[in-house]
Amino acid sequence: MSAGLAPARSAQRFGSAWNGLGQALRLSPAHAYVLRTVLAMAIAFYAALWLQLATPASSAVTVMIVANLSRGGIVSKGVWRIFGTLTGAVAAVVIMAWFGQSSILFIVAFGFWLGLCTFASSMFRHFRAYGAVLSGYTVALIAIGAIPKPDHVLDYALARLAVVTLGVVVSTLVTMIFQATVTTDSMRVRSRAALRGVANLLLSRADGTPMDDPAFVAERTRLAGEIERLDEAIEFAGAEAPDVSRHAASLRRGLAALYAALLSVSVAGQSLNTLAGIETARRREAAEQNTDLDDHAIVERVRGLLREVAAYDPHTDQDSVVMAEKIAAIAREVTALQSAVVTLDEATTLARIHQELEQLYDCMAPFANWRARQRPYHRGGTLTAFKDYGTARRNGTRSMIAVVLGGLFAYVTAWPQGPTLLLILAASCALLSGAPSAAAASLQFAKGITLSTVVAFIWEFCVLPHLNGYPMLFLSITPVLLVAVYYTIIPKYGLMALGFVIFFITQLNLADLMTYDILSFANGGIAFVLGAWGTVLVFRVILPPNPMRDASYLTRRIRRAAEQLIARSAHPQRRRDWLGWLVTYNQAMQRLFLRLQVNPGLRNRSIGDSGALLIVTQEAIRLQSLLRGMTLPAAEAAETTLALRNLTCLRQPRRAAASAEKASASLAALHAAATEPRPGLLRVAAGFRTIAALMPQVEHLLALEAPLPKDA
Repeated sequence: MSAGLAPARSAQRFGSAWNGLGQALRLSPAHAYVLRTVLAMAIAFYAALWLQLATPASSAVTVMIVANLSRGGIVSKGVWRIFGTLTGAVAAVVIMAWFGQSSILFIVAFGFWLGLCTFASSMFRHFRAYGAVLSGYTVALIAIGAIPKPDHVLDYALARLAVVTLGVVVSTLVTMIFQATVTTDSMRVRSRAALRGVANLLLSRADGTPMDDPAFVAERTRLAGEIERLDEAIEFAGAEAPDVSRHAASLRRGLAALYAALLSVSVAGQSLNTLAGIETARRREAAEQNTDLDDHAIVERVRGLLREVAAYDPHTDQDSVVMAEKIAAIAREVTALQSAVVTLDEATTLARIHQELEQLYDCMAPFANWRARQRPYHRGGTLTAFKDYGTARRNGTRSMIAVVLGGLFAYVTAWPQGPTLLLILAASCALLSGAPSAAAASLQFAKGITLSTVVAFIWEFCVLPHLNGYPMLFLSITPVLLVAVYYTIIPKYGLMALGFVIFFITQLNLADLMTYDILSFANGGIAFVLGAWGTVLVFRVILPPNPMRDASYLTRRIRRAAEQLIARSAHPQRRRDWLGWLVTYNQAMQRLFLRLQVNPGLRNRSIGDSGALLIVTQEAIRLQSLLRGMTLPAAEAAETTLALRNLTCLRQPRRAAASAEKASASLAALHAAATEPRPGLLRVAAGFRTIAALMPQVEHLLALEAPLPKDA
């Protein structure tokens, strides 16, 4: 028994010693990340030299590329990097076998393959997109080097796969050993913070904060970005923890519900404020008439619940279940009140409050079930990712044209470094095509490559010739790597620093036996710089990105998705999973908000407007469900049918608003004339009234469909 416990005790002693050292040095997460990354680069490079791999420096480059602040992120990106390299290696062997004897055909085939991979990457999310891009330009890394010796292309492919796998394995092991925090812990903390943030915004809006208040708008925008990044955290945590992977679809539905709650926070908060005014007026009237009031005080109970959610910090997994049950209990109280409403204002506000509570519960419940080790809460069908076909086609076509033009330039000039230029052009065009602002990203990347060429020249010819042995070699470049790796996690300099680190190591051409040829370095350096700045030119000339055109396309896709969902919901057998649809809708909205970064004011306004469209869609579905179990006079039935039909054609929002307002007025009058209470009529009337009130915001959002100038 003692022998079996020895490894565990040794691991505990090592972990305690490492944690004590970290506390003594007081390393921040950023500093620890930098040290881990540089250490992994040193180990991977040394291992590649010891194994006598063909391009040992590529192992260090791989470490830098897969580096991530989270453990799960490294595992996820590492897996997709190996997959992309393997796929690209197979493609390189096939393309070289078929077209190796004809340079023109090889260039065209490579351009087509890269365009196809870039198209695929634009359809995927997270590191799957990177794997697709890597499959594309790995052909250049392997096949271009094998052009002088086509028979050796398989050797080049295996060498590339070996060095990439080594870098991924070393990076993963170093991170697992020296990073104690697991991705699931980070995901749990961040999801709670996002939930607290939404609750605080609700309370702020309920207290009368204007919807255009700068602080309110800024916090809503920040939370939108944070919830979007949580989807990535689920992906990373799933790569590290099997239980997260099992609950991933349910957790994503929960995040979709939280995102919907954030988008509709302004309307829900205003409804709380309005209902509080109704309750206050009712109490005042009862006091004046000296009558007893059956006061439910639902507003204060909802506020109390929101304050609890805003301070939510569970100490046990069971606390999450308790909080979810509290939200469900208050939601049931609101449902009971909806069945007894007597005024249209009450019905309208209670519907919005109930919807917000329902969305908060749909967010809380899947996380509670996950932590309680229960079955996934949301067990719907497979989630469908949003696919931006227009952007994908443009990105793929751009990459293909750029590679063909660059290859023809290398072929016509017969420049020995032409293949290097083609490689830089291909990799940069593919990698940066997914950036929200690819033109600006290409400029930052080009600056990093240019700076790396200058610094690599200084190090290779002024520093390295005076050193001997691996320890001195790596120690000499460590200060440069420490600074550059640190700047990769600063958003303003991230792409520039990443380009610098990757191509600084690449251009040093580190090997067992160093050779110093200033003319060869200068020739290669010119190719690197021309390739980098050629990429900048490509993104400004060949199918240049136009954020406002993309926003117009995305808005049209979003409108059609809402119209189709409303139309399908009229037939119960064709109804879609609401939260599953919401996941896709939110992904489309997130892409839209990224495109609108060029106009922050319009972006902030669109976040609120998208919430209005979401509420209109959900109300239309709810109304169809309510009306199926209700008998109406012919005139009112015709008006409600027309109003719902108009919602399947949102390109005419004013017509939809007018018909919804008319249906609401008719149903309210029918309720007033009834001899006995019919709260169902008021709920339907309130739904149409909400739709009519929100249509101006929907119209403002859908105005993005109109063609706008690039700098609008």
